[in-house]
Amino acid sequence: MSADKVQISYAEFFHDDEFARKYPRVRVPPSCFLSSGAKILEHEPKKSLTIAFPVREDQTNPVGSLQGGILASFFDNTFGPLSFTTMRKPCVSIDMTINFIRPAMPGETLVIRGEFKAKGKKLLQMYGEAHNEKNKLVATATTNLMVYEPQKI
Repeated sequence: MSADKVQISYAEFFHDDEFARKYPRVRVPPSCFLSSGAKILEHEPKKSLTIAFPVREDQTNPVGSLQGGILASFFDNTFGPLSFTTMRKPCVSIDMTINFIRPAMPGETLVIRGEFKAKGKKLLQMYGEAHNEKNKLVATATTNLMVYEPQKI
């Protein structure tokens, strides 16, 4: 999928009045999503989500490529919104495994597609792939998430 596809607006994608009333302390989208420069490209409800992430110079490691933890956050910022739109409840990652295949460099855009592998009432399992602009596989990730009920204060 090309990163220049028309993006879905954040306001449209994350809008849920009932969620906001039920979970007033949960910020959707989170600030880390907004600061990443993410563009939502495609959403197949309850199935998958595709997001483009620009790679910036301030996200690089000592050798000049995208730092692995930043790439992990890109996957997390794909899996999290997919879980939000599907479950309509807060969800938290309980693990994530990432396989790094090739570097991503500043100026590139990574396109990450996350999809469900399994989902229950409390646990979700997802898989994702990150591709560069040449459609080369940069990394894969798997994660398990748990539906989270925040404590009432």
